[in-house]
Amino acid sequence: MTNKKVLIAVDASEQAEFAFNWYFEHIHGENNEVVLVHCPETPSLPALSLTQPLQLPAAEWQEALEQQVKDVKKLQEAYEQRFEQMKVKHSVKIMPHQGSPGAAIIKMAEDEEVGMIVMGSRGHGKIRRTILGSVSDYVLHHAHVPVIVCPPMK
Repeated sequence: MTNKKVLIAVDASEQAEFAFNWYFEHIHGENNEVVLVHCPETPSLPALSLTQPLQLPAAEWQEALEQQVKDVKKLQEAYEQRFEQMKVKHSVKIMPHQGSPGAAIIKMAEDEEVGMIVMGSRGHGKIRRTILGSVSDYVLHHAHVPVIVCPPMK
């Protein structure tokens, strides 16, 4: 691999943790730089009530947003601590999005000019993946660099 910059896409799942660990056990080299990317989806605004159409349940949305900020910060701190312990050259990028996290991952890979993407897969069945889509499928089909998708743990 000529470009020693690797993007690892994570969320709070066990599959993401597995992919992170797999990369360090099987691929990481001393001179590699890791760009860790987390793409939390911005909470959608709650639907308006039909009985009270002029009142927005903003408090519920604000609460969900505040909880997400706490969760993202906790995830970021956990990975930052691991990188510091391993003495790995790294950066952690948080890319909030609405829409496709796969598109956000592709954009970050292009912006950072990485040579490889590593991510986990949740192992949704074929029907569910077809209906809902899959972040790993999107990244596999749109990336311009090699992509390693670690399958779900058994």
